[in-house]
Amino acid sequence: MKQASYQIDLPKTPTAVVFVNGIKAENLAGCWWLWKQKFSIRQACLAAAGCEEVKVGNCSLQEAVIVSYWQDEASLMEFFHSPVHRRMMKEMMSFMANNPQALSLYNETYRPLRSGKYWQKPHGLAKMYQPIG
Repeated sequence: MKQASYQIDLPKTPTAVVFVNGIKAENLAGCWWLWKQKFSIRQACLAAAGCEEVKVGNCSLQEAVIVSYWQDEASLMEFFHSPVHRRMMKEMMSFMANNPQALSLYNETYRPLRSGKYWQKPHGLAKMYQPIG
């Protein structure tokens, strides 16, 4: 049976933002930290007001990408200034101070420019915007 694809009705100036957080373990200590923390990072984001969805992808045993979908930039900024995020950052910075070569990190924030393609159930931005048609 052929699956029907769809797109979403993305406004010309969408309020949603997508936050990408990449973590690569550079040694065994970093691997231990990564596998211990990545799902608690996911749960902390999901519990935050304005976070619609979080996807954790394993690129390899040493690397993960966490993609979170936020209603708007204000919600993301509110999470960044929350006690939960401050605690996570304090713990991570403490780990990195004791293991300076253990992790490589990056984060990027994007605003959607156009609809992607979706099949079956909604994921990502399709949880935030209605399908076309």
